[in-house]
Amino acid sequence: MKSNKIFRTLAIAIILALLVIAIPATPALAATVTISPSSGTAGTTITVSGSGYTADNYYTITFAYGTAFSDVIGSGTVGAGGDILSTSFIIPEIPGGAYTIRVETFGTISESRTGTFTLTSKITLDKTSGLVGDEVTVDGTCFAASSGITIYFGIEEVGTATTNASGKFTDAAFLVPESYNGSHTIKAQDASANSATKSFSTKQSITITPITGSAGDGVTVSGTGFKARKAITITFDVLAVTTTPLSVTTDDYGSFTGSFPVPIIVNGTYKVNATDGTNKGSADFTVMAGAGISQMTGNVGTEITVNGTGFTVGAKVTITYDGDEVATATPDSNGAFSATFPIPTSKYGTHTIMATDPLNLANTKQFIFTMESTAPPTPAPLLPEEGIKAEALTYFDWEDVDDPSGLTYTFQIAADDKFTEASIVLKKELTDSEYTITEEEQLESTKKEEPYYWRIQAIDGASNESGWSAPGSFYVGFQWPELKGWLLWVLISIGAVLILLLGLWLGRRTAYY
Repeated sequence: MKSNKIFRTLAIAIILALLVIAIPATPALAATVTISPSSGTAGTTITVSGSGYTADNYYTITFAYGTAFSDVIGSGTVGAGGDILSTSFIIPEIPGGAYTIRVETFGTISESRTGTFTLTSKITLDKTSGLVGDEVTVDGTCFAASSGITIYFGIEEVGTATTNASGKFTDAAFLVPESYNGSHTIKAQDASANSATKSFSTKQSITITPITGSAGDGVTVSGTGFKARKAITITFDVLAVTTTPLSVTTDDYGSFTGSFPVPIIVNGTYKVNATDGTNKGSADFTVMAGAGISQMTGNVGTEITVNGTGFTVGAKVTITYDGDEVATATPDSNGAFSATFPIPTSKYGTHTIMATDPLNLANTKQFIFTMESTAPPTPAPLLPEEGIKAEALTYFDWEDVDDPSGLTYTFQIAADDKFTEASIVLKKELTDSEYTITEEEQLESTKKEEPYYWRIQAIDGASNESGWSAPGSFYVGFQWPELKGWLLWVLISIGAVLILLLGLWLGRRTAYY
């Protein structure tokens, strides 16, 4: 019995000794690591602290323990109360993911505890708002290392990039796609599903084509970044315009296209405006002087109307044809005018019509008018008939020909059928299709074997010449000269004397018998 009691006493003593030995280890079991914040992206400042460690032991704090990016970020001696002072650290640009932070003490009793910091991906944009078609540059950090990156605008893929060994990419550019007015999400995602987003706000804008023109010219207005499926109102300055289509509406992406004619208005620069009722876009359009002519081709006498817009109000606009003034006009309160004139006699081919604003020479407008170049028909000779004996004061007649530019006839008589310059005895420019030789022009007598030849050519007001008619021939017999003036009185006197002498002679003869 006494031995059992001794045995129990010894067992209790052993147990108590073991408990005493175990008590110093209890603080190690209670050691903790605190990380704040527990997640973030590159550039985030974190603090690491600990409690429940063995006092006076040396400690180290390691970030990214067990990886290629491992870095001791702090060290020191555990405080008397078992605390590790807070250590701050800025997260570097390394691939995203979960990283271990290890706090380890060294001494009589070594202790280590770990915590986790999750490194999230991040992107930055060079601009956070803009227009459809603008270029946006994306930079990213903390993605998977050496990984392909896909960039999305909403759900539309708009660009790609590749990260380096640190999970970083730069200067990944894309163009803002057609998108409605407001905020849109830009996302970059790698092959490991790491992703980051930023908001981008699409703004409205319009473009016009062309940006200069004259009244009546067509202008196309294109808009992007407006509200989706909204009616668009287009104005020229404050003037309402008729558009094509009549009702302009944005599509699902906030885009639209419409056109309208430039109204009649004084030249200058005006705003073309488009609005969906909330958002408005504007673009400058410069109205320039414009003019036109009613037709570009014609003949002498054709009535040409010159219409102009955008000229200086009250100016005296001068219309010239090959430099000669043919009309004037005064622009009205909208800078518009109209002037009509007949095309003057001028040669076939091109001619210049010009409208000049004396108060603003920049408004001068020039046009090319083409005069018709069709020759008139060749006239056919009628009288005298071929080969006949004609009077010295011969009457000539030929068929009439017509031409829209008006015409004249060239009439020639020559001593041979070659009509050499030396052989031409008479040349006339005539407006009628007939001619009678005058006394001053009467032809000398000729033999039938050596006749005169004649021909006609028609020339219109545009200097178009017909061919010459086939030569006709005639001759002129002997003609008694026409007696008049002093010669007539001399001959009468001679005749009277002869009659008197004849009477005396006859009287003497009768008396003799």
